[in-house]
Amino acid sequence: MITVPVTSAEGLYGMYKALLHDEQQRFLLKLLQKEADRLETLALYEACREVKDEGDYLTDDEKNAFLASLPQ
Repeated sequence: MITVPVTSAEGLYGMYKALLHDEQQRFLLKLLQKEADRLETLALYEACREVKDEGDYLTDDEKNAFLASLPQ
């Protein structure tokens, strides 16, 4: 039995890590199926935040190419 507090992200992550590998894979697949838009938005936000923190901004051409590559 898992005895971690589930009132925090760390507790939920601990529960995930306690699953067998196959169950982790099924959980991740279900998460992607149900929350793909939110996960993509979060991943983009985090990537942008990291770039901003590093002071490594895109050129205008790179920005335009990136925006053009996004799904409509």
